Amino acid sequence: MSEYRFSALDLSPNGIAETSTLLTSVFGSEAKLTPEFIHWEYNENPVGPAVGFNAWMDDELAAHYVTQPMVATFNGHQRRGLLSLNTATHENHRGKKLFTILADKTYEAGLHQGYEFVIGVANANSTPGFLKNLNFTLICPLQVKFGAGVPSAVLNGKYQYTRFWDKNMLAWRLSNPKLQYEIVKQKDQFVVLAPTGKYGIRAVLGAFPLDLLPENINLKSRGGVNPVNIWMGLDEHLSWKGKLYFNFPDKLKPSPLNLIFRDLTCKNLIPKPEQIRFMSLDFDAY
Repeated sequence: MSEYRFSALDLSPNGIAETSTLLTSVFGSEAKLTPEFIHWEYNENPVGPAVGFNAWMDDELAAHYVTQPMVATFNGHQRRGLLSLNTATHENHRGKKLFTILADKTYEAGLHQGYEFVIGVANANSTPGFLKNLNFTLICPLQVKFGAGVPSAVLNGKYQYTRFWDKNMLAWRLSNPKLQYEIVKQKDQFVVLAPTGKYGIRAVLGAFPLDLLPENINLKSRGGVNPVNIWMGLDEHLSWKGKLYFNFPDKLKPSPLNLIFRDLTCKNLIPKPEQIRFMSLDFDAY
């Protein structure tokens, strides 16, 4: 009987195509996980190429797990970390605990490459596995609000943890081939919005200093009738003054999204929920 073999990600065009085929078979073609998108997500990130592992049974890609390199400002210092991203197991190979094996191998490789932590957003079904089997800490559920207008960010607010973005990183993130983002320019910042796939509803993804607005990417300025906006994340400094926003009812959420965190070092890098700035643009919701 054949045994599984495990290998680091194949980021070549052929490897990307095989990954796209597996992800599409698991998540469906509507997810638009095309080779073009996977190449952008795995290979073009200016922080570094994706870190992850595959499981094979003979010539069949049985399972896949990947993390995306990122930088965060943590306790006043920039630290390199990994965003937990895509996980998929072929229907013929489920129930074999392949995800746990791949994740362990990924985090070991990440630590050797200088990454100090893993952060992710997990739904209610997957959260227990991350906590029990992979030593993650549950930070808290993400807050979700809906309403009209754009909330005002305090860009110089003091946080224990916030993802670090520069113009080059934002230019890559906003060149996502699946979406065209919208911008709203304010006095000293710009706000990124995205379509949600629901008519008249936009997602507020994050705010950044105006001097970080990239040039020569396919952004459009927002105009016309103001739709309903959805905001999701963590940010105690965000100002809702003068904005008509409401907490999204828990019973209407498809699945609560939980912010989870794993320290790969022995530095006790576990941020406190009330001291975190975490935006939708910080992970792969849009």
